[in-house]
Amino acid sequence: MSTNPQQATARLLFVCTGNVCRSAAAERLLSAWTADSNERVEVRSAGTQARPGRPMHPRTERALARHGVEAGGFTSRRLSDADVDWADLVLTMTGEHRDEVAGISPRGLQKVFTVMEAAALGQTLGPDWSRNHASPAGAALAQTLRDARARFARARGTEFDVADPIEGSSRVHAEAVDQIAAALEIVVPLLVGSGAPGDDTIRMPRLPPVPRPFPR
Repeated sequence: MSTNPQQATARLLFVCTGNVCRSAAAERLLSAWTADSNERVEVRSAGTQARPGRPMHPRTERALARHGVEAGGFTSRRLSDADVDWADLVLTMTGEHRDEVAGISPRGLQKVFTVMEAAALGQTLGPDWSRNHASPAGAALAQTLRDARARFARARGTEFDVADPIEGSSRVHAEAVDQIAAALEIVVPLLVGSGAPGDDTIRMPRLPPVPRPFPR
């Protein structure tokens, strides 16, 4: 878990099942990519069925290293309603996780998205979008994504999920981490106003599809 002694302007929570692969990688990526930002970002991750205290999966750790990011002594955590209440924005790995978060804490319904859904909605905002600096960055982004979601058909289906790589090969773990990284490369600039560092040697997967607007 990444924390900052100063008051955070953004608190993000990533959620998957075991908190040793997908959400763990997302936490470390976002922490690394916002470390030098003027925004003070705190990041947590947790799993809906996690066994606390487990290290990151070694194949995910190696996939993360391809992006120049280290696991840094990561240990898993079990999701609680306190985590959801703490967060300004909750990004899950699948639609099922999104529904589980809402079930654990109904107050979280308005601020929970799949990470691919958040990236898809982020693509609809356009280059001229600027958040209201009167609000903390995390809360402002959650509100903007919520407003965007109201204008588009809700993201459903496996194309908006990051599949669990837990039993997969090193390649499967790498594909999951690359998919998360591609989504966060859209989300991070919306959060902190600067681009996420990319690695041109890594072939990123197709970005999430832009949602279709509701008919007028």
